[in-house]
Amino acid sequence: MLVIGTFDWASTRLRGMFACPNCESTESFRLRASRPFLTLYFIPVLPIGGLHEYVECSNCKSSFEPVVLTNHMVPATGSGGSTMPQTNEAPFEIDLLTILALMMVEDGQVTEGEIRIARRLFENMTEENLTREDLGKACSQVQVKRLNTSNFLATAAPRRTHDEKLLMVQAMFGVAGADGEISPGRMSSMVRAQQLLGLDESEFQLAVQATSGWLT
Repeated sequence: MLVIGTFDWASTRLRGMFACPNCESTESFRLRASRPFLTLYFIPVLPIGGLHEYVECSNCKSSFEPVVLTNHMVPATGSGGSTMPQTNEAPFEIDLLTILALMMVEDGQVTEGEIRIARRLFENMTEENLTREDLGKACSQVQVKRLNTSNFLATAAPRRTHDEKLLMVQAMFGVAGADGEISPGRMSSMVRAQQLLGLDESEFQLAVQATSGWLT
């Protein structure tokens, strides 16, 4: 029987010490590059995407965007002539798409309702079109990078304005409740988002309540 799937290949590009946002202490890290492969009988045979870099904490095994090293890395020797990753600030549209994708894949499945709501939120908030294909690519990329909502927000929060943070909360809530109820895992992510984004409870609640305004 022919079996086709994906194999996530990853290699270490740099090692060192950094301030892990999850451990809240100085830990060793590996900067890794991951690429999805098409597999035949569980044997990787064909790369199906480009390299995606992410930082992996050696202690808690959490993964973060490479930008986490910008201000929190202790100099260390690399391997294979590797250099530090580019740390240019991402446009808000990219961060918004990323948080939408992370909420969609958090429970291990993506529904048509979540796809519809995510596209509407993105298009209304940015006034830009978002195809199903681009949304699907974003979902695939966050999985390849092994990101989760909390680890992503830990690095994204410093580069976002107050109003942008509120929009990200609304995007998370919109997707979380797309199918009528919010799972315990997603509710936990929402609570953690308030802390990571530095929002007080009242403005967080007001933002959540105003989410429906982006769905019309």
